[in-house]
Amino acid sequence: MSANVFLVPIDPENFDRTVRSTVDLTEYDGRPDALADVDEARLWAVADDSGNGSTFERMEPDDLVLFYHEDEYVATARIGQTFVDEDRWVSGTFWTAFPTTRVYTIESFTPISVPKRGVNTIFDYSSSYTPGFMRVADSRVTRDLSTIESALDAYTKRNSETTAEA
Repeated sequence: MSANVFLVPIDPENFDRTVRSTVDLTEYDGRPDALADVDEARLWAVADDSGNGSTFERMEPDDLVLFYHEDEYVATARIGQTFVDEDRWVSGTFWTAFPTTRVYTIESFTPISVPKRGVNTIFDYSSSYTPGFMRVADSRVTRDLSTIESALDAYTKRNSETTAEA
């Protein structure tokens, strides 16, 4: 069972195009071997200028990903497969200003709305901490991944009900 958690910053436009919505890959020729037999997928990647690649190399199927933009976590998901796209087909086909070779597919996508401080509390970071793309250290992941997902989902539901009542 996986216990890796990744905190991943997003560009909203690219994220909406390939994670929030699935991509129909049957419409495209020349796709990488890793996607050759896949009809649709949610796709994201690690920027080529993001470290030395060791964090990407630690990503495994079913790892938990928490996507954030500015001061809010906007979705949870699980890693499907990872692959190196040497031709940058994925980034060249779908994303603007995001050339990259380190791509991964997304499974179990769930939109959330949780402030940064809420996620920071879960992993025992200071309330104002803003991560870059990173893997949360094992010592900070003190709960089962499904428990973390459930807590974030519950927070989102509780806040949306409170907001709707206001």
